[in-house]
Formats: sequence, structure tokens, C-alpha cells
Amino acid sequence: MPSNPSPSGDTSPEVLLERRGAVGIVTLNRQATRNPLTFTIGDAMMDVLDEAERDDDLRALVLTGSGTVFRSGAEFGKLVNPDGVETEKQFRAVRSHNRMVQRMAEVDLPIIAAVNGPAVGGGAALALACDLAIAAEEATYYFAFGRIGLGGCDMGAGYKLPRIVGTMRAAHWLLTGATIAAKEGKEAGMFLDVVPRASLLERAVEIGQKIAAAAPRRASAITKLSLLRAADTDLQTVLGYEAYAQNYMFKREDHPTQLRALMQQLKERR
Repeated sequence: MPSNPSPSGDTSPEVLLERRGAVGIVTLNRQATRNPLTFTIGDAMMDVLDEAERDDDLRALVLTGSGTVFRSGAEFGKLVNPDGVETEKQFRAVRSHNRMVQRMAEVDLPIIAAVNGPAVGGGAALALACDLAIAAEEATYYFAFGRIGLGGCDMGAGYKLPRIVGTMRAAHWLLTGATIAAKEGKEAGMFLDVVPRASLLERAVEIGQKIAAAAPRRASAITKLSLLRAADTDLQTVLGYEAYAQNYMFKREDHPTQLRALMQQLKERR
């Protein structure tokens, strides 16, 4: 398990990876400081994603926060500081956060956000970077960038949010620094489900297990990559990419194995 101690002196890993069958649970592990966005979180997350991707037994990931906060925003007094931060260090941290978001998009495993509480600023962007999301009843997204004198779009929020809730609603939320409660988020399409916090992780793992049971890992990865490509290009290009990917899958042993199993199930139901 990667060990990326916090600059604050906490020597425990900043991000934890736990395996629950075919589902990996990735936990943001700075409960005492509300899981802030730190200088080192990008590297810690990418280490965990690399480890998960190397594990052939995993089929999906759940991302959640420790305690009652999913992720607070940038670490006050460190990553953001009214008295200034070393420019080069800050730039490298921002680039690392962006690489983390890109890695989340490209990792073979679907990622389910289990938003257990407030997701502030970059925390909201991190949750949006996941492929699916469910929320605890106490969860909120707080688009706080503008409130500290920064642009409203950061860590891919300007890309993901309009694609989930629509351009006008996204613009309104980002420009006004809105706080979105779980129920409103579900109505806008940000969450598949809103559940009591006590059952949140169980529900997220259940979704991951359904993904694991539905298709082989490579098939899920191809679906995820195809959805990513479809968000960025025209129909003709998407059709060409899907045909290429599907022909690749036809040639893999996964296809005839799964097809025979399905045909046997259908035969037994007759």
C-alpha cells in the first residue's frame, strides 16, 4: 500500500486502498484535517490508482472520504495562503492535481464516488472526475473557487459539470459559488442515489459488484474509454472508435466465454 505521509507530520498514508472482493475502496485519509487538498495528494492518488490497476482481481473502485467529510478544499495556510506560497511549488501542485484527474479518467477501472459529506472546491471537482456517484443525505458540493478569488473552473470542473447538469446550470453554480445539497444534486443528475450515510459505502460497493458481475474487466475498460472519447468528438469519429474497440473485443477469449454462459442461461430458462 502506498505510503505518502502528510506534510503536516501525519505519517499514515494520505490515501488508503482496501480490497473488498472485486471492488477496491479508495479512502481519503486525513480525517483530522477534513481531508484537504494538499501539495502531495495528486501523487498519493496516482500511486494508489497504479496499484489498483495492477491488481487483476479488481473490477471497480469506490472513492470516499474518511470521517464525515468527502474532501475539503485546498489546505488553508499551505496550498493557499493570503501571505503567499512559493509560486513554483504551487504550480507543481496544481499540475499534479490535474494529472490526478486525467489518471482517474484513464484508469481501467470504473470509479464510483461515495460522497459521504461536504465536497468543497477541488473536492467537488474530484467527485465529478469519477465515472458514477452516490451521496449520503448530508453530502454537499460547494463550488467555492470564486469565493477565494480564483476562477470558478478548476481540476476539470468546467469540463465535467456542464456535461452532467447542462451548460446553463453549470455556469450559474460555478459563477455564484453555489452549494448543492444531495437531493438537488440527484435531481440534476449528479448522483445515482442518495442514501443514509450509514449505508453509503455498502451501496457503493454493491454498485461496484454489479459492474464486476456484468462484464469482464477489459470490457468495462473499453466502455469507459469509449464514453470518454464520445464526450469529446463527433458521431462519425465515435462510431469509428467503437467499431475498432468492438473488433478488438471480438478477438478476446472474454467474448466467447461470456457468450456461451449467457446462451446457457437463456437455454435453462426456457
